Amino acid sequence: MKSLLLTGAVALMVSVSTYAVAQAEVRPGATYVALGDSGAATTGAVDLDVTAPLRCVRSASNAPKLVAGRLGLALDDRTCSSAKIPDLYGSQGAGIDPQFDALGPATQIVTLHMGANDAGMTEFILGHCHAGALSGGCAAEADPEWDTKIDAIAPAYAAALADITRRAPEATVFVDGWPTYLTNTSCPAMLGLLPADAAYIQSKFERLNTVVARAAADHGAVYIDTVTASREFGMCADPGVRWFDPILADRTLLPYHPTLAGQRGVADLIVAAVESSGILPR
Repeated sequence: MKSLLLTGAVALMVSVSTYAVAQAEVRPGATYVALGDSGAATTGAVDLDVTAPLRCVRSASNAPKLVAGRLGLALDDRTCSSAKIPDLYGSQGAGIDPQFDALGPATQIVTLHMGANDAGMTEFILGHCHAGALSGGCAAEADPEWDTKIDAIAPAYAAALADITRRAPEATVFVDGWPTYLTNTSCPAMLGLLPADAAYIQSKFERLNTVVARAAADHGAVYIDTVTASREFGMCADPGVRWFDPILADRTLLPYHPTLAGQRGVADLIVAAVESSGILPR
């Protein structure tokens, strides 16, 4: 009888121990977490992900999904149109969880594309440059507030990178910047935008790139330059190859937003950066 009791007790201890080990091995967080705004989330009206919150206008063919497919990674895509840095921490609206909720100890890769909305890019581009095209444009009357607003995102952006590391200590973070929207020329699809203003707008995106690249370097994240690879594919390029839709947005219905070609182009750069980092088993 004692032998049976002892055997039963040992079996119970082994069972409890096995359960505890199994429980300890359950580590929260998706392998790959994508954080960001519409620059990462959407292709506008093209190939919408109907399982995502409607307000996010998330695409089934956005760069994060293409990256995950190419690398065979389990993805939690939290990108959402109109997102700002505070939306990493809190809900952006009904049915939209904080983007940071996807992070955890099991997370290996994080991509981050965020900050344009915090820097007021749409407000200045549409309200100053396009609205002012008939009266001389925005480059001729440069508003220093724009630079101030771009630079002002730096502390919040740096804090977000630090929080990603705290929530996902095993993850490598990849920060992709803003590609080439315009060069020093304009085109009919930009509806009267002056060439000088086109170059001025692009300079502001590149200033934003400088801010996030500096923060990435300071926090051990990998910054991915997307300007060079996209220089021939801005909004005035041939519709079949351009990475962003112009004001006459015939591909996505969303001006200044990525086309399918743009999402594919950015995905190629992210995949190359991840593979070069050596963090995934070969």
